[in-house]
Amino acid sequence: MIKTTNLRLNLDKPDHRKAYDILKSSEMSYSNTIVAALISFSENEENRKMLLDGIRKIVREEIGTVFQNADSEQEVVSTEITNPEKTADMEILKNDDMKLSDESDFDENEEFVDDDFLEM
Repeated sequence: MIKTTNLRLNLDKPDHRKAYDILKSSEMSYSNTIVAALISFSENEENRKMLLDGIRKIVREEIGTVFQNADSEQEVVSTEITNPEKTADMEILKNDDMKLSDESDFDENEEFVDDDFLEM
């Protein structure tokens, strides 16, 4: 069965002119060119929808992960607020570690080094 349709292009409109130029330069008939273009457009539209759906899914998953991590951090902060003794103990340990690292630069024999000997 063959269906007939009319296509009217207003060559004063840039898009219509471009479509007409494509039809003229095509190696296929006007009908085959239009059929191929419509099928390509339709498939690309479906692919674009699938791609966007995939992107949406990934973004949702990543945002969910961020919120889970934020919830975990919030739990740590809440624990520190509700258990100040533990937080204070951790601060003392950190300060002790800092003192040890500062003292490690100190050489107790430094006063007894003879600078004249080093210059020989």
